[in-house]
Amino acid sequence: MKSNTGTIILRIVFFVIMLTLAYLHVNNLFRGLSSPQGMEQAQIAREVARGNGLTSKVIRPAAVRMNQEATNGQGSLLDSCENTYHAPLQPLLLGAAFKIVGAQNFEDWRPEKNEFVYELDRLVAGFSIVCFILSIGVTYLLVSRIFDSKIAATSAVLMLFCELMWKLSMSGLPQMLMLLLFTSGCYFAYRAFEATDEDRLTLLHSILAAIFFTLLCLTHWLAIWILIGYAIAAALFIRPRGISGIIAFVFLILAVIFPILQNVKTTGFIGGTAFLVMHEGLGFGEDYAMRSYDTAVPNLRSVVLNLLNLAITQTTDLHSYFGAILAAPIFFISLFHPFKKAPISNFRWALLIMWVSAVFGMSIFGLKGGEMSSNQLHILFAPLLGSFGLAMISVLWARLDIADKLPLMSNAHLILIALVSTLPFFLTLPIQASRTLGSEAKAPPQYPPYAPSILDDTIPDFTDSNEIIASDQPWAIAWYTDRHSLWLPYKNADLERIENIANTEETPVVGVLITPVSSDSQPLSRMTRSYGEYMSLMLDTWAQLATRNPQHNIVSSQDRNLQSFSTRYPHSQTLLFRSSPMNLYSTRKIGN
Repeated sequence: MKSNTGTIILRIVFFVIMLTLAYLHVNNLFRGLSSPQGMEQAQIAREVARGNGLTSKVIRPAAVRMNQEATNGQGSLLDSCENTYHAPLQPLLLGAAFKIVGAQNFEDWRPEKNEFVYELDRLVAGFSIVCFILSIGVTYLLVSRIFDSKIAATSAVLMLFCELMWKLSMSGLPQMLMLLLFTSGCYFAYRAFEATDEDRLTLLHSILAAIFFTLLCLTHWLAIWILIGYAIAAALFIRPRGISGIIAFVFLILAVIFPILQNVKTTGFIGGTAFLVMHEGLGFGEDYAMRSYDTAVPNLRSVVLNLLNLAITQTTDLHSYFGAILAAPIFFISLFHPFKKAPISNFRWALLIMWVSAVFGMSIFGLKGGEMSSNQLHILFAPLLGSFGLAMISVLWARLDIADKLPLMSNAHLILIALVSTLPFFLTLPIQASRTLGSEAKAPPQYPPYAPSILDDTIPDFTDSNEIIASDQPWAIAWYTDRHSLWLPYKNADLERIENIANTEETPVVGVLITPVSSDSQPLSRMTRSYGEYMSLMLDTWAQLATRNPQHNIVSSQDRNLQSFSTRYPHSQTLLFRSSPMNLYSTRKIGN
């Protein structure tokens, strides 16, 4: 009875802490979305809520080229805005939530004066946090079934105090929805493993596992590599052999028919613009591929070297990719332990196969941004791999006979692992909380490079709904100002080419916004490679600050290569926010 009471009290404390952390992260500690992919998915969701379907207001030069080629020059810029980049599930779910709260009405949600954080950002983060909390519950159920409640509880604690998981929750990325779907798929897959061992029917659990892994793929296309790994593992360990894997592929094919048809119609290619992400792993970089109007052809030698480099980097940085969960890498040691129960033994190999397949996919498509990359799949495996690591440590701890001699030390190994793994979280949380708790101070926005209030104060009132702003952060323009935004092409000639198309369609490009994404977030040497033809634009605002000269185009006005640009955009305005500047070049006067 005392044991049950103690367990209930611990669970209540856990839930209170979990809800408190959720409230803090979505309110006091929240600084707005930080991920370009997260912002674009959010504005696609707003279009879904408006009944416009899966369309984006981000215009990629590569998408324009592919659409022009697919339609023999008959396609429009708006046609190229059909979503062929993001998987559809998160935008559809967010679109439903936006519809409920009326977020489709942009004017109703514009930030008030001195309001740094966009309120709809909180809704996006809140959705991810709910998925995160639910995934903790599913993980607890699964690990309890595999091992016991102690290891399950420790796994839940490691997830709750994982700093990386909270960061991903607040970034706008779909990783927490993916974590929920992946863990749910693994739950039913393990039930199928159990049914196989007990000579029971596996069809129902195989179908449920296939549904969740298919939904995972519809949340992020890179997760198809996980489904491939699952299909291989199912063919090896679930009877009747191969049926579960075939079921998974059938569900996947049925689910992707519509997106493939849309991709072919819009871009002429089954992978759409999402396939261009491969250039991140091939060496050119995703940004270059998306901003270029020309087709990039990678060098075969550089492809091999980049794939090897990314594969090696992933293995050496596993600790950070696993969210500093110390027990997760110990999973690989557990592979050498002969677990007596066949489902447990087989399931760890299934996890390994899925993880290796995911690593291969991440090596091809790249991990720009490290552990905060939109292609980060390691974090999905961290809780379950960590549970096997905890089980392995428990086996070794039991062999030391410490628990027999000192009963109080029976759970010392779990407590120690939890303390070491959660240390980064406890070191950073008080510092972050102290900046806003107990005072009237507000958490600053994600600036540089994103300043929602500055964009909202300028762009919507300066432009009409049919006009376009080119920028190095088009996802932020689309989300925070509800305007179409062209990702600044790699070459000025390509910008002119798209301007001509836009003028013909009476959707003119009326401004070019240069922000810290290009002018402040990277060294000059890298900036030269990424924005070489626009280098003088990047230096304008810094020259103005350094010389205290009121002229807005000190450097670009002297750039012979940008004479046509200066003719097309003769007006400019510096938008200052704290110490990092933004500069808007326009076809007409901007005003104050």
